Amino acid sequence: MNIRHFREEDANAVSELIIKTIRISNIKDYPEDLMEELVKTETPEKVIGRASWTHSYVVEDNGKIIACGSIGPFWGKEDESSLFTIFVLPEYQGKGVGRLIVETLEKDEYGLRAVRIEIPASITGLPFYRKLGYDFKGGNDKIDDEHLYRLEKFKKRECLLTERLYLRRWRESDADRLYSLCKDPDVGPAAGWPPHKNVDESRNIINNVLQGKEAYAVCQRGSDLPVGCIELKLGTDLCNGDDECELGFWLGKEYWGQGIMPEAAAELIRHGFEDIGMTKIWAGYYDGNVKSKRCQEKLGFQYQWTSKDVDVPAMNEKRTGHVNLITADDWKRSKTNE
Repeated sequence: MNIRHFREEDANAVSELIIKTIRISNIKDYPEDLMEELVKTETPEKVIGRASWTHSYVVEDNGKIIACGSIGPFWGKEDESSLFTIFVLPEYQGKGVGRLIVETLEKDEYGLRAVRIEIPASITGLPFYRKLGYDFKGGNDKIDDEHLYRLEKFKKRECLLTERLYLRRWRESDADRLYSLCKDPDVGPAAGWPPHKNVDESRNIINNVLQGKEAYAVCQRGSDLPVGCIELKLGTDLCNGDDECELGFWLGKEYWGQGIMPEAAAELIRHGFEDIGMTKIWAGYYDGNVKSKRCQEKLGFQYQWTSKDVDVPAMNEKRTGHVNLITADDWKRSKTNE
């Protein structure tokens, strides 16, 4: 089985899946005439329309669509989301497919950015969602006028948002994408590390390097694919206490020149000063890395010193390194003057 994003050509299969499930599973808990009225509304056109304002997924088994589900904003709110239309074919129920869908939706951009996720649950689905941590909204355990329970789950927001981007945790499933970005010889060496040799190396780096407390994959909103990486590194040689950290970042080559990294870094710097109490954020770059130098200048970093013959172990060489700094006070003043 595999789960993927919904495509418009899936509409007929998804519509048939929903109708079959309603007629076999949901009809056990609802009057037949009510279910038949619902069936009339679940057309391929409605499926496509729903996918236009949500992120919709399907689960396949040997090319056959066996389940579906969607997630979208709760009445336009950025920190609340809703799950919609989660259906699993009757013959695949009880095999972990529903859990796979819900967990995938919760890891979607709309799930990661939410502090609260709501779901309108059928009588049939109620026990399943309760097992996954969803509880009655506001303690109300009564069926509403649409013959549904309103359930909700509160969670810590797991990503940072900007106008065009969201920053989320790296996952092992990102290994293929990371390799596609980092095999490019123009990406890593400028930052002090060699191109990735294969997907296994990228997977190892995700599991052992990119799991820092403040390490994030940079994604464009509307897509879950990383385009770069950014991190506030704690306890580096530049840091003189727990309230100092070092900013590091890189961006896939095809995304250069779009202002992506300054936008991502500005949000992470805000997070560092406002949310986790940093007083100083350091940053550095090696001689010749003009893109990193310019990005740091745009962000308000101030030059501190230059060091020659700096060891770059991953590249087995020495370089000239430059160090910059932005303080919380300087950052606050710059925000006041905007």
